[in-house]
This record gives sequence, structure tokens and C-alpha cells, in this order.
Amino acid sequence: MNSIRLIKASAEDALLVHRLQREAFMPLYERYRDDETSPVLETVSRVAEKISDSDFWVIYHGDTPVGGVRVRRFENDDEAARNISPLFVIPEYWDKGIGSEVMKVLFDTYSDADKWTLATIEEDVRNCHFYEKHGFIPTGTRSVINERMTIIGYEKRC
Repeated sequence: MNSIRLIKASAEDALLVHRLQREAFMPLYERYRDDETSPVLETVSRVAEKISDSDFWVIYHGDTPVGGVRVRRFENDDEAARNISPLFVIPEYWDKGIGSEVMKVLFDTYSDADKWTLATIEEDVRNCHFYEKHGFIPTGTRSVINERMTIIGYEKRC
């Protein structure tokens, strides 16, 4: 594919990232009604905080911004861990291989990572399959959000 680019977000991108995040997560919010955890309900100021305290990338397909991905770094004496939270693409660009391209770019960009972690919705078989296809395995951690939704952890060792 190679038609995607990741451009590091700055404070000035908070409104754009917020809009893309709301659009991308709205179908999941409508299905699961996760009023306490959904990125749909985050404020622009919360998005700006995330941009300032991590590596937040805007995903471009050609010249069009279509999503985003946040990577946080955790270091200790024995390993360098990276956490993805969130990764999102707006629905109009789903099923075009963009997420897979993003994963490849992330793995190349953070080639020093010993481990990757993330969390996703257990009931969302599509997302679980996507992460498993990229080498992530369930960790066994589970957090029930409501009667329709449970968040599960995944990790990938490098």
C-alpha cells in the first residue's frame, strides 16, 4: 500500500485529532455505550494532554488525515515497552489496509521495543482479529465496563 504517512501531532493538531477520534470511535460508542471509557467523550483539552505526554501520530492517506495512533514508552532495567492507545481510522477508510500499514510503520519506528501492549474490546471480534494477525496475544487481563463490553489486554514480545 505505502500510501499512508504518520505525522507527529503537535498541540495545534488537538482539534483535528479530536474530530478524527470522535468519528472513528462513534460506531463503537453507539454499539457499546461505554460512557466512562469511550474516546468519543474525551474533550479537546484531554486530547491535547495526550499529544503533549506521548508520541501521538496523525495518520494520513495521501494528503487526507484519516486517523491517529498514540504510542507511550515505558522503560525499566530489563525491557523497553511500548503501549498503543488508541489506534483509530475513520469508518470511510476501514478495510483498506491502513491499520496494517500503521502497525508496520510503528514496529519499524520503535524497533528498540522489547514488548508492545494494548487493550481492546473483547466483544469486537474484528479488532481482536486485527491485533492477533499482527502478533499480539491476549494477556488474560479483563475489565468489565458494562453488560455489553469488556476490555481485554494484549501484548506482543519482540
